[in-house]
Amino acid sequence: MRIFLGITGFILFIAALALALFLLTAGKFSGTEFTAFVIAFAVLGLVLGYGPEVQEISVVGSVVKLKEVKAEALKAIESLNKSRVEMLRIFLGLAVKHGGGFGGDNPVDPRSKGFWDLVNLAREYKCVLELKQELLIFTRVLMIAQLSSIKSRNSSVQVTEPFLAPVDLAQIAFQPPGIEEAASRRFPTPTNLVDGIKESLVEYTSLYNFQNELERL
Repeated sequence: MRIFLGITGFILFIAALALALFLLTAGKFSGTEFTAFVIAFAVLGLVLGYGPEVQEISVVGSVVKLKEVKAEALKAIESLNKSRVEMLRIFLGLAVKHGGGFGGDNPVDPRSKGFWDLVNLAREYKCVLELKQELLIFTRVLMIAQLSSIKSRNSSVQVTEPFLAPVDLAQIAFQPPGIEEAASRRFPTPTNLVDGIKESLVEYTSLYNFQNELERL
């Protein structure tokens, strides 16, 4: 890491020196401006290259203690991360609890989109582990909703736990007798319930795999 920082600092200084010479040649810099520009980037290159050893720098007579600045920055970052986790925790609760449960006759629970958006944010912020318990709870809620959707299209499906693997659930969900019985309970009688079962199973499979992923953390 030290070698990388040193090389980066050197490259930065050389690039700045080349730019300063070009501007001096083009008449954009005076001699004083050229000197100040080069010195400024030389100091910046040294700070970058020897950052771990530099304790403080002086800016216009004021001493800036780098360790104190770094500590404050780390505290601010930690506070921001905690705020993100709490924000996502609240939004997860709102996304799943609000919406009145399963909406209408949709094959996929309407709350799923908001849930997956928040899951993606949790992954982006690298806080899935901190939200593991909440994510497991809400994943379970949505899996039950998907089972209810499939049961409304095949009476043989049971909304129970432990959750069946998607392959095992599919073997039951596509059995004609259960589909025919579910269709007979609807008015008007639907002509095709299989497409809805397929959509519900796709979402159920995503939730099932995500649940397994969380349990391995």
